Amino acid sequence: MTEANFTDATRGDPLATRRDVVARFTRSRQPAALWTFVAGAFGWTWALWWVVSTAINPLSTALISAIFIVSGFGPSRAGLIVVWGFDGRAGLRRWLQICLTWRFAAGRYAMAFFGPLLAIITALAIHATLGGALPPLPDVSHSGATVVQFGLVRFIGGPLGEEFGRRGYALTGPTDRLGWHRASLSVGALWGLWHLPLVFIPGMAQAQMPMALFMASSVAITVVLARMSVNTGFSVRPALLFHWAINAWPAVLPRIPNGGSVRPDVLVMSILFVIAVIVFLKPGPDTPNRSLQK
Repeated sequence: MTEANFTDATRGDPLATRRDVVARFTRSRQPAALWTFVAGAFGWTWALWWVVSTAINPLSTALISAIFIVSGFGPSRAGLIVVWGFDGRAGLRRWLQICLTWRFAAGRYAMAFFGPLLAIITALAIHATLGGALPPLPDVSHSGATVVQFGLVRFIGGPLGEEFGRRGYALTGPTDRLGWHRASLSVGALWGLWHLPLVFIPGMAQAQMPMALFMASSVAITVVLARMSVNTGFSVRPALLFHWAINAWPAVLPRIPNGGSVRPDVLVMSILFVIAVIVFLKPGPDTPNRSLQK
């Protein structure tokens, strides 16, 4: 499809436009393209994590942080390259147009941003009711660092590097063929496996929890994000906000006391799992074409 044809096709009703654009994906949704994406996403990230974990000379904290941020871009980088390589420049343009669609009801954004916070508050309330000690709030003297973590690091070091590839690309093809229910389970398992090396790197959050729990939470979060993606025609904006909130709110309201019980963290994961089950079982369309929102 040429650029001129694409421009003609995107005039008129926005709802019809998004349906038409979604329907025109071709080569980048074929199995060969999907496997190319998997190889690119895993290869880039795992190679950089290997550099960090096997470096002969100790690396500086700043350098390690920079490598981890860059390593997190494996999925989004792979998605962009695969769409460009298989569908060309016009395909990349229409893919980005879908990914960046933003005109949705304010409630969708509020739910994505405050949902993880409500899960943390609920988990801490249950933990306190059961006699557990609440974690201390961040030191106000380090409020500047907390703001930077909340507003920048937690966004770049996760959502931005992952969601364009994970939800913007990897979920689309399987959803067309299998429906979002089965697609979300497979992409969720893939997302959990992508994080697997972090289990063996000391200091990582994944190294502090059972692998089975982390895999279950990865699938649960993917189910919720998949439903958001279907309801918004595969826009990544709600997924970016939800993923950012999951990463950022613990910097403001810690879930685990220093040297204390990990029960609050387990409770948060359990709450997300319950929400995912409800979302998964809730009746509704299984493909995006019937659920695009203005």
